[in-house]
Amino acid sequence: MPWCFQCGIEYAPTVSDCLECGVALVDEAPSSTGDVGAPDEEQLAYELHEWAGESRRILDQVLTGEGIAHAWQGATLVVRAADEATVDELLPAAQASGGPVLDPDAEKLAYELAEWAADDQTAFSDLLSRLGIPHEFDEVGDLVVLASDEDAVESAIDAFEAGADERPELDGLEGNRVLSELFVACDRLRKDPRDDTGVSRVVDLAPVVAGHRPPFGIDARLWDALGERSTGLVDLLAAGDTPEDELVKAATTLTEALRRLV
Repeated sequence: MPWCFQCGIEYAPTVSDCLECGVALVDEAPSSTGDVGAPDEEQLAYELHEWAGESRRILDQVLTGEGIAHAWQGATLVVRAADEATVDELLPAAQASGGPVLDPDAEKLAYELAEWAADDQTAFSDLLSRLGIPHEFDEVGDLVVLASDEDAVESAIDAFEAGADERPELDGLEGNRVLSELFVACDRLRKDPRDDTGVSRVVDLAPVVAGHRPPFGIDARLWDALGERSTGLVDLLAAGDTPEDELVKAATTLTEALRRLV
């Protein structure tokens, strides 16, 4: 069965791309951060939100082929600190393989996007990759493109900003708390769909996820999918006549999606 390497959702064999993250699926089930190294080993996180989704997929497959333990939290790669030198060597080739590359001799323009949220940069980078527009982010977070693509890039920025997410953003600690508590609540409902504590916590937490932008490091599409599934579970619970097996299925699906993030 194919899997999404970023969010950990398993799909039917006929599906080729993750409906939540928009990346191509892989054949191996992804690991959680708890599986990366021994409990006493130091971990290292790479924030790859500026990469194209295809570049992250290629890197995931290269790391798997090299036998390097790793896990994903949205667009953030987690590896053992002991593997840092090897991972650093693999990064440039994987990034260059994921999309159009800038011509080093061509005239370029820089757009100051460092103030954008990390997840907005990730989503916009993926948009440019889908449009076939070569680009990269420099050391200060500015977007660098070819001067010949100026009109296309500005049109893309206008369209992207027109659909910008106006919801408030959760900070990292609060986001982790919400996801952890939602995971516990859904796990309770997975075992007993009428558990009063589980029902109460899901009802309280679902609007928090749905009503906020994701914390730094969590893919926006994955976060929105969690919000939609949480809200859908609340709707099933509120209906009162939803069969228990349907509640268990919905709670189990959400539990497994959350398991990769907590």
